Amino acid sequence: MPAPHSRSDRSYALWAAVITAVGALLAALITKYGLPSFSSDASDRSSARHDGGVPDAFLGQWRGDVTEEGVRPSVYAAAVSITEAGPGGEAGGIEYTAPGLLCKGVLVLQEVGDDRRTITLGEEIRSGRCVPRGRITLTAGAERHVTFFYTGKRHDGTLQVVRGELDKGA
Repeated sequence: MPAPHSRSDRSYALWAAVITAVGALLAALITKYGLPSFSSDASDRSSARHDGGVPDAFLGQWRGDVTEEGVRPSVYAAAVSITEAGPGGEAGGIEYTAPGLLCKGVLVLQEVGDDRRTITLGEEIRSGRCVPRGRITLTAGAERHVTFFYTGKRHDGTLQVVRGELDKGA
């Protein structure tokens, strides 16, 4: 005769279902947005679509709050500085701050959208406890406003997604 199901058996089944659902969600995000790629290899840069350097609409200082998606969303203050750069060139810097957190890094221009209203930047964190590499897409909105979208691979291999709105000179 089989043993009766214990409470721990039901907890195990619940956790297995939760882990399966989270895995499916991560797979869908990776399928839709892809994993970030950051490379200083010239062949990677030359294959990127671009239309010259950083469009004027993105130049300057941008600030705002960005939110890391997840079970416990985290909010960070982000400060982005964008300078003139050609494809593959250093296009500025980034700083994330929150209580107990300060990370600083550089941004490399990877791609300029065909309509010049979107730029994609490789992010390399040089100080702090943040994910060391990621990919940021900035999309121009109303004057003095951009949408921020970040993807990166955490130390444990899971996908990190951060979104927010930044204002120029704020």
